[in-house]
Amino acid sequence: MLTLLGKFICYGFLAITLFTNYVNAKNNELKVAIFVEPPFVDSVDDTLIGENIDIAKLIAKAIDFRLSIIRCPFARCMVMVESGQADMIIGIKKTAAREENLIFIEPAILTQNQPLRFFTLDAKNLRINNLSDLDGLVVGILRGSAYFKNFDGNSNVTKVEITTQQQLVSMLLRGHIDTFLDREESIIPLLPSHVYQQNISLSDYQYNTPVKGYIAISKNSHITLYAEKLAEYVAVAEKSGVIQSIRANSRAKLSSPVPHLK
Repeated sequence: MLTLLGKFICYGFLAITLFTNYVNAKNNELKVAIFVEPPFVDSVDDTLIGENIDIAKLIAKAIDFRLSIIRCPFARCMVMVESGQADMIIGIKKTAAREENLIFIEPAILTQNQPLRFFTLDAKNLRINNLSDLDGLVVGILRGSAYFKNFDGNSNVTKVEITTQQQLVSMLLRGHIDTFLDREESIIPLLPSHVYQQNISLSDYQYNTPVKGYIAISKNSHITLYAEKLAEYVAVAEKSGVIQSIRANSRAKLSSPVPHLK
C-alpha cells in the first residue's frame, strides 16, 4: 500500500502532468511535419502547396490552433513526429511499428490506387519482371518508407537509402543506382517531360494493391487530447466530400506548368 507521502507524490505528479498538458494545449500551435511528394505536396518558388497543406489548414482550424509547417525529408519528418518535436504528419501508411509511437486517425483520408513501379534508365535496358530480377542491382529507396512486405523484408536486395525523391531521380540519371521504387504520379513532376520520356523506363513488375494514407499524431504530443475530436471531424469531412473537394482543387492547381527542377 502507498504511504500518505507516496500518495501525495503520485497525486502531485498527476497534477503536474495534467497542468503541463493544459498549458501546452493553450499554446494553440499545431506543428505539422510536411515532406514534399507531388501531387500531395509540392514546392513552387520555395512555397509549399498541395492537398496535404490544405488538409493541415483544415485540421488546425477545426481545433482552433495556429498552424506551423515544418518542412523536412520524409525520414526526418517521421523522427520528429515520433519524438513529439512535431505534433502531426499527413498521408502516411499505417504499420504496426509506427503505431508504437503514433495514433492513426480513422478514417483514412486517401486510398492510393496507382501501382508502385521500378524506374530504370532506358539506356541500361534493364528488365524487372519479378522481384528476383533485382538480384545484383542497386535499388534506391526513400529513407524511412514502408513499401510492401515482400520487398521490405527481402534481404537479397541491395538497397541504398536516399533522403528525397528528387535525389532518387538524380542518382538514377547519373547511374549511381540501377533502379528505385515509387509511384509514377509522384515522379513525373520532378523532371521535365522530355527528360522523363527520353531517359526513364518503367518495369513490367508492379505492386498494385491499394494503400491507405492516414493523418497520424504523435503519442508524445499534447495533441493527443484532441484525437477523438479529430477522428470525428475527419469522418464528417470525408463523408461530406470536403476532403475530396480539397484534393480536386489542389490537384487542379498543380496541373499548371511549373518549373520543378531547382
